[in-house]
Amino acid sequence: MRLRHAALALTLATGLLVGQAHALEPVNPQPATPLTYSNPAYHKITPQVAKKMMEEGNVVILDVRNPDEIQAEGKIKGSVNVPLGELRPGVKLQAAPDLNQKILVHCRSGVRAEKASQILIETGYKDVYNFYGTMQWPYELVK
Repeated sequence: MRLRHAALALTLATGLLVGQAHALEPVNPQPATPLTYSNPAYHKITPQVAKKMMEEGNVVILDVRNPDEIQAEGKIKGSVNVPLGELRPGVKLQAAPDLNQKILVHCRSGVRAEKASQILIETGYKDVYNFYGTMQWPYELVK
């Protein structure tokens, strides 16, 4: 009986570890909660890939943090601030009236950026990239 309990415990532990390994994001630190949204228009990219896309141009950088966070921490140069609470499905961004525009979305850790990405896709945007947040951003922030 003890052997059966030990085997069951090992099976559960292994399953949990394997599940966690698949849930990890390619950034450090990890977002506070798992990012699980899935849609063909939604892409998760590293800050390094986002930086390259910014350098290539023709992207809108959307910061969905609250203004007080931006004031305290700084922002990514060229980003437009629209707090998550102000985004509404069906309402286009002033900074991106074209639904085919590439939009790079970030917050502090990636969680709000995922929620914002979902709203943008529900609005009709076709190319939305979550590049996590300022916690993972290894480059300069401006005040």
